Parts: sequence; structure tokens; C-alpha cells
Amino acid sequence: MGPLQGIKVLDLTSMVSGPVAAMMLGDQGADVIKVEPTHGEQLRYLGEKHNDITPTFYSCNRNKKSLAIDLKSDAGKEVLWKLIDDADVLLQNFRPGAIERMGFSEEVVRKRNAGIIFVSISGFGEEGPYAHKRVYDPIIQGLSGAADIQANRETGRPGMFRIIIADKISALTAAQAISSALFHRERKGEGQHIKLSMLDATVAFFWPEGMSGLTFAEKEADHKKSFSSIDLIYESSDGYITMSTVSDKEWAGFCTAVGRPELVNDERFATARARRQNIVARREIAGAEIVKRP
Repeated sequence: MGPLQGIKVLDLTSMVSGPVAAMMLGDQGADVIKVEPTHGEQLRYLGEKHNDITPTFYSCNRNKKSLAIDLKSDAGKEVLWKLIDDADVLLQNFRPGAIERMGFSEEVVRKRNAGIIFVSISGFGEEGPYAHKRVYDPIIQGLSGAADIQANRETGRPGMFRIIIADKISALTAAQAISSALFHRERKGEGQHIKLSMLDATVAFFWPEGMSGLTFAEKEADHKKSFSSIDLIYESSDGYITMSTVSDKEWAGFCTAVGRPELVNDERFATARARRQNIVARREIAGAEIVKRP
């Protein structure tokens, strides 16, 4: 049971972005069929295996039925057409041009199933110098500015998120777009072609940080000095904690808890703006107090 019960999804994607998007639809009740080549998709072979399948593959493909088809054969293509005729959503993340060469372009598919939601996920979109390049999560992190946001503020060395993030951002974006397209179809009776670039989705996700110093044309600021750029991990006597005191009440509570009530009225920290401007000093003081305590 779920809000998408009765929705039939055809998942032709591989790796993470598309499979996770389809998985989320399955989590919400959709009937998802994952179509793979006869040798299985790439994610089955990445990482240590258990029962001949990697944990990541399981984690990205729950709530799905599975089918292996040779799409280079006429028989395989006929099977896929039968699935398409009955589908509400089709997801594919082949490189631009590949699905067309296979004979399943959005235009051709829509002639047989006018109301289908056709989803094309790519790394860089369908046009431009990067359009046909192979892409993986670290490439998008580098090009989107994510590595700069994670940079070491002392050395300037860019840093990567140590998890797959661009793929999952793209998956969330795709799932939301599909839900909107299904709602539009219910109201207007029209299918949609969703074209999603991983780079676009990731840039949009980091937009608040990336634009923090560029929103006002007359006053450009250094986003590297922003609150979010400071490492708010503190060492205590028995491990590490994180803490954020944004409001005056929260700051006063912290000062009282560590036995430093005089800091409440210290002009460097008396207001949220002052605390932001003096965040380095505030972090040093907070760190010196926290390290004494469990």
C-alpha cells in the first residue's frame, strides 16, 4: 500500500541515480520492474559480494521485480515493448543518444503510450561539450562546487564528500519530478518527458551555499567566511560532538552549562550577528570548555 499504488514503473537504469529514484517510487507503493542486460547491470559487480550480489545493489534496488532482457535481439525488444505499453513511468540513464539508437526514443515510445512519464537522467544534459562523456559521482562533486564547499579552509585543498551524494541528489530530484508529472497527468491527461542532468540537480542542491555571497550584486561576499564553512566538530574528554548555538537563548544556555555566564554579555557574542562575525573566536572558546567535559 502507498500513494503510488497502481502506478507501473519500468526501470531501465543502472548504478545509483536512476535505481534509487525508481526504488523510492517502489517505497511509495508503485509496481517497479527493473530491466537489466542478461549479464546484470554494473552495480552488481562493485564491492564485496554476498550470495553473488553486492550490498550496494541490494540497497539501491529494494521493492522491485527483476527481469533480464537482451535488448539487442528482436525477441528482447518485443518483450520490452509489451512492458512499455502497460507502463506509467519509464526511467533510463543511458548516455545521450543511446536509447534512440536502441529504438526506444521518447518520441517513438510516446506514439505507443501517449500518457507515459519518460525520464532521461544524464550526467551533463543532452547538449554541450560534456554531453556524451561518462560520469561518476566524484566528477559531479568537482564540477558542481561541492568539493570547494568541503575544502580545507587552512590549506585551500578541495575535499570530497566521502559518500555518494550527486547520484542520490539526482535520485531525489527525479522522484520528485516524477511525482509532479504524475499529478499533472491526472489533472491534464498529458504525459511528460523529464530531462534531468546530474550536474544541474547538484548545483541546484548547493545553490544556497554557492549563492550566499553573490545574491546582492552591489555587495559580493566571500562565501568561505560563512557560518557553514566552519568545522563545528568539538573534541570532548571522551570523544567528539557537534553543537550549534544559533539563537540568543541557545547561546545563553551553553554559556550557563559550561560555567561561563559572562560570555552572554560579551559584545563579541551578544547577538546572532556578532556571534557569526566572531565565529572563530567563539569556536575556540567553546572548544576549550567542551574538551574538559565528557
